[in-house]
This record gives sequence, structure tokens and C-alpha cells, in this order.
Amino acid sequence: MNLHNRIGVDLASFDRLLREVVSSDRDLPPSSVVLSSVMDLINAGGKRLRPLMVVLGSRFGESGHEPAVMKTAVLLEYLHMASLVHDDIIDQSDMRRGRPTLHETTDVQTAVHIGNYMIARAIEWAAGHPGGDPDGSSEDVSEDEAYRLAELAALVTELCMGEYDQLHHRFDFGLTMEQYLEKTRCKTALLMAHCLKAGAEAAHADAGTAERLFQFGESLGMAFQIQDDLLDFTKPKEAIGKPAGADLRNGNITLPVLYALNDPALAPKIRQLGPHSAAADMDDVIQRIAASGAIEQSEEFARSYAEHARRMIGDFADHPAQRDLQALLHYFLP
Repeated sequence: MNLHNRIGVDLASFDRLLREVVSSDRDLPPSSVVLSSVMDLINAGGKRLRPLMVVLGSRFGESGHEPAVMKTAVLLEYLHMASLVHDDIIDQSDMRRGRPTLHETTDVQTAVHIGNYMIARAIEWAAGHPGGDPDGSSEDVSEDEAYRLAELAALVTELCMGEYDQLHHRFDFGLTMEQYLEKTRCKTALLMAHCLKAGAEAAHADAGTAERLFQFGESLGMAFQIQDDLLDFTKPKEAIGKPAGADLRNGNITLPVLYALNDPALAPKIRQLGPHSAAADMDDVIQRIAASGAIEQSEEFARSYAEHARRMIGDFADHPAQRDLQALLHYFLP
């Protein structure tokens, strides 16, 4: 069963709101490539995991705040979609979910601007500017909500830093464990953590509950990203939609590579790789890492984060929405 069905969320109504954000922009011509491109991204679908986490987080607060919750969910989904547009450019990916990436259907410059537009427009819409509500009206934003939206807008900076760190450290085999963990936190875990926390805050949950949800989401996100890094070495192209070892081929240093660098026999072969390495040399190193103890070590590291998230669910034993956290944990870490 899909996660949205498991926790009882209607994605169709949410997608309509995603379209409303861009279609209600009075400054955007109907014939604009920006409009058509954003609509195509939305219509391509997706699991909408981040907005689902916002809704889930709101269930630890008060009822009656659905408009604020949905506004928060839409904003965070736009930030996520825009980050994927930028990711695909940085990673030089030509496909996503079986479809050509945005920079392939337009060009790199256009795709960069569209990603930037999506971030700016979503923040404008969420802040209640004209067009910020589904009926096209404007509304006053409370001081608390303005602070919360500013905090989420600042999240863009951390996402960008995560991507920049990854780009800056391409083929940097001197990357430390601390640098890898900080990059992973900024790139993936923080967004998941903020989704849960922002949903709780939009529903006026108490500060302690919101913070515990943040910590749960951060541990969940770290475990999820490490497992995703592992798929690069343990699953075939058909299962992950990209060539085996695509991260390493792009110079992205992930946890299995860091552990493999501790192998005296394997480390020299890894360190000789660079952006112009022959495909055969890449294939050889990727196969060696996949067969090494680095995989089991990475799995164990991911389990430590997963276990921390699982233990944290106990903090919510008295809350009916605890079962939704369990469903979320099971979905990401079956």
C-alpha cells in the first residue's frame, strides 16, 4: 500500500494546489516555458513524501489549522522539486523517473532559472501575496507564521550548501567522515526533519513535540540517504533507474567509498579515479567496492540511525498519530 493511502491523505487535492501556485501568478504569461515546465514537473507525479510528512507532523498538533498546514506542505514540495532540478544539472542526469530531465527538454540556463523561480514563487505564494491562496486573494500573515516561513526559506540556503559541498568535493578522496555526514544532513536529512517540524508548528503543536519530530526526521533522513548511497553499489540499473555506481562516476564520495578507502589493497585503485577515468577502470572499482566489507559497514551505520529513529517513536506512545510515524519509518526503512 502507498504511504498516502496508509496514512489517509488525498494527493489529488494536494496536486491541484501545487498547480494553483504557478497558474495564479499574474506575472507569468500563459505561453511561458516556465509555466509549461513547472506544470509538466507537477503532472509527472511523484510520491509527494515531503508534503505527506508535513501532514503527518500536523497530526501532533491541534485540528482546525488545515490551510496553514497545506500552505506549508506546498512550499516544502516546491523547494524539494526545485532542488531536484538543480541536482539533475549538477549530476548531469538526463533522466528522472523514466522521463527526460528539465535541462534536457529545455537547456541548462533555462532549467536553472525555472528552479530559482519555483523557490521564489512558492515563498511569495506561501507568504500570502496576491495569488497566495487558492481563490487568488491575499491575506495577512501572523508574526508567528512569518517567522516560520522565514525559517523554511532559510532552509534553501542549507540545501544549496549540501549540493555545493557535494560539487566542491567531487573526486575528493580526502573527504572526512564528518564532512560526509554534514553534506548528507544538509542535502537530505534536514528537509525531512523540517517537514515534520513545520507541519507540527503549523498545527500549533508544543515546541517540545515539534523538536522531537525534527530529531526523528533527521535520523530517518540520515538512514534513508545512506541506504540510497548503498543502492548505487547493490542494485542493478533497472532497479534504481541509473547506471550502477553512478555516484562514484560523477565523483560523489559516499559512505561505501569512504569505508573502502580504509582497505589498503583497494584504496590506491579508488584514488586513481578522476573525471576522465576510463569506463573499464570505473567498472572495476565499483565491482570491487560492491564485493568489499564497505557495504556491510555502511549498512551497519545506516542501522544505527534507523534504530535511533525507531527508539524515538516511543516518545510519542501516548499520541494517536504514533502509528503514522511507525508507517513512515516502515516505508523508508522496511
